Amino acid sequence: MAGRAWYFGPVGLRLIVFGPTSLDRWRLNDYLGGIADTLDGSSGQTFTYLPIVFEDDCQVCDAQTKWVKSSKDSYRLKVTFK
Repeated sequence: MAGRAWYFGPVGLRLIVFGPTSLDRWRLNDYLGGIADTLDGSSGQTFTYLPIVFEDDCQVCDAQTKWVKSSKDSYRLKVTFK
């Protein structure tokens, strides 16, 4: 984020997972949920601690997931600020 503050508006996420083993949509959604939890802050009752990209995963208004067969495991994530 190059020193910028986290984003408070709507966010889109596009996740592409590469690997030799097929992933169904439920496992892709689990991966996306973990990534969203990593990018947002850890929330207490009255504060948000150390968000990376956005404040809360409820800001994600658009999400897409896809699995692509590949010999190596990796993933690509695109974050769009709407």
